[in-house]
Amino acid sequence: MESLIEINGTHLFVDERGRADGRPLLFIHGGPGNSCWDFMASVGDAFAARGFRVIGVDQRGVLRSDVLPHEPGLTVDVLIRDFEALREHLGLENWTVIGHSSGGAYAFDYALQHPDRIDALVLDCPALDADATDRFRLPKAAALLDEAAGSDADGGAALRDAAAECRRLATLDRRLTADDRTWGAMLPLGPHYLDLFLHDASTRARYERLMGAAPDHLDWGKGMSHLPLMAEMYRDQTLQLTQLTVPSTLLIGESDMVAPPVVRDVYRAATGHDVVTISDAGHFAFVEQPERYVDAVARFLDAPGEGAA
Repeated sequence: MESLIEINGTHLFVDERGRADGRPLLFIHGGPGNSCWDFMASVGDAFAARGFRVIGVDQRGVLRSDVLPHEPGLTVDVLIRDFEALREHLGLENWTVIGHSSGGAYAFDYALQHPDRIDALVLDCPALDADATDRFRLPKAAALLDEAAGSDADGGAALRDAAAECRRLATLDRRLTADDRTWGAMLPLGPHYLDLFLHDASTRARYERLMGAAPDHLDWGKGMSHLPLMAEMYRDQTLQLTQLTVPSTLLIGESDMVAPPVVRDVYRAATGHDVVTISDAGHFAFVEQPERYVDAVARFLDAPGEGAA
């Protein structure tokens, strides 16, 4: 069931699947400024078939929700208030939450602020420290740029310059911030930019087929309104992992570069739980390996008090 629900002065697009009495499962998308569309199209029905009431939301200002209001100014806390108001509107006492990428960071903040409203938390390739993400991903981008330069008929000088900039940023002796615009250093990859997020050619093809099937009328450009949230991604949230009290798991695709090894290690040390790795997947495991993804999440939710197995 799809609907527009008035929440905190704006209308949010909500996609619900499964029985009304199923276990409530909220999906928080990342981006910043993406949508729940790809998650719901890939695994929404599969989770519903497992007895979940799956709730996908386009955050305020994104895709099928209303254009972002001028007031209040967009912050992570505003999004968290929206999630809480939606829970109350739906008449739910609590719910399980999956947060993907920067949505994992929002979900983490939500769990810290409202632990009594969350049964269990799945951090899916979470962007908990963009400085660590960039330092892990930029060298890979540089290698791809060098490779592209080698096959450039015009000599590839611009690509080599971009590779050098990626390496410079990765080795700065201070924390990176949104002002460093690291994403801009990687953009010369062009069509190869997606290779930083997907496992291999076959899973990339799967992702592109899915996105190619999206309705033509969807306005993906609305997500640009969430760019101000980029600065929040450079806050090191791993420092707060010891404060997490709800049952949780950290789930990654084997070649994901958003939740780097240092973040995984801090999560293990802070929570005592292991990290669940989905083989043959990158950053979008729910698209690249949907059956394995649903199985991994369902196994954790069968016994969330034990953390990840």
